[in-house]
Amino acid sequence: MSSKQQAIKGVVWSGIERFSVQIIQFVVTIILARILSPIDFGVVAIILVLMNILQVFNEVGFGAALMQKLDREELDYSTVFVFNIAWSSFLYLILFIVAPLFATFFKLPELTSLTRILGLNLVIASFVVVQRTKLFILVDFKTQAKASFVAVIVSGIVSIYYAYKGLGVMAIIIQQLTNNVINTMFIWIYTKWQPKLQFSYERFKVLFNYAYKLILARFVNVVFQEIYSLAIGKVYFPAQLGYFNRAKSFVSISSNNITQLVQRVAIPILCEEQENKLRMGNVLTEFIQKTAFVVYPLLCGLFVLAEPLIRVLLTDKWLPAAWMLQVLCPVGMLFVISTFNMTVFNATGRTDLALKAEIIKKTLNILILVGAIMISFEALIISQIVVAIIDFWVDTWFVKKQIGLSLLKQLKSINGIFVAALAMAAVIKMTTFYLSNDVLKLIVGFGSGTLFYFMVSYLFDISEFRKIAISTTNKLKR
Repeated sequence: MSSKQQAIKGVVWSGIERFSVQIIQFVVTIILARILSPIDFGVVAIILVLMNILQVFNEVGFGAALMQKLDREELDYSTVFVFNIAWSSFLYLILFIVAPLFATFFKLPELTSLTRILGLNLVIASFVVVQRTKLFILVDFKTQAKASFVAVIVSGIVSIYYAYKGLGVMAIIIQQLTNNVINTMFIWIYTKWQPKLQFSYERFKVLFNYAYKLILARFVNVVFQEIYSLAIGKVYFPAQLGYFNRAKSFVSISSNNITQLVQRVAIPILCEEQENKLRMGNVLTEFIQKTAFVVYPLLCGLFVLAEPLIRVLLTDKWLPAAWMLQVLCPVGMLFVISTFNMTVFNATGRTDLALKAEIIKKTLNILILVGAIMISFEALIISQIVVAIIDFWVDTWFVKKQIGLSLLKQLKSINGIFVAALAMAAVIKMTTFYLSNDVLKLIVGFGSGTLFYFMVSYLFDISEFRKIAISTTNKLKR
């Protein structure tokens, strides 16, 4: 199978997995949000600050090292498996010990027990790092799709049941634990890979030399991402953190998840082209363009329809999340380009540059964060746009240094998409301006926006849409 065919198949199954799971998860979250309070979601978000940071050490680095190592053998897989189990157990022990301090810091005594319970996910997740890596290498997202689909349905039903029973925060925590356990169990069943429990110090050193720089780079990135949640939870209130997280969830399903599902396919394809810088640049640009074609109109539509969307799906008690959602939409646009540029560090093996880039970005970002906190909560949220611009500029600069792909060339590849998406947003605003019913606004806005965007894309053949549309029509006729 050619790289292009492999990429197409990977995107299809990665999309099925990501969207089927995320749509179900999104629906479950909406139901939970209507039952539970913003404070409940805020408390879980605080716990996830610590969890997400520790997960970097648990999941990131060695999987990427295995993918980048072209002469990998069974001993490499077993070495990573043994190390991950031991390391995750050590991380959970640390989490168990610091949980009371964590609860004291936020002045929420219940965080101690809740953190210790949710922290079990660290150990559970370590059992499938190697299996997932093997599936990534094979661009086999079909297997992951089956496991994820079953896990999200079962865990969703369980969490909604316990939410109706009045368990509050525990309903969300039970959902996450159940999801992880079922997912891990099915990945083991489907992959049929049996670890030999062998460990090679020599192999570990080679993998670690690649992984540790990537882990540190990712650690710096995740710590900063979580600083926003940390600051909101500590300086302000859990309810505000709950609003912020719900706003992020809308951007995540329309931008982050789409980008990351394509990125999962892009990484192994780019790794194959690591000896050809020109080819890497062309592949990267194509991935950015195709992803932006889908993501940009979604984000522009979200920006215009934020308030009616929040009212209809989450009820008025979540309305403060609407303006935060609007702020995060341009952040999601920049995220597309930054994310794909970061994959180049993995593909070229220059994890030292990845670490350097993160240090530069986060040094500047922390200065912005501190200044924003001193001004107001609103300034803290808006500062994310400035942070996204800095990340975008630094990432593209380092990519040019590695493979010669300039920022201007990347922007040229998506300028038509950007203009079409903005025009679509204007059309949605005009067609819904005089409508007072929120449901009607969503229906009319979505319909008019979709029709306009597809029409413009066809007329100007944006991202080869005309070619795709004609090809699809011919296939349907046959």
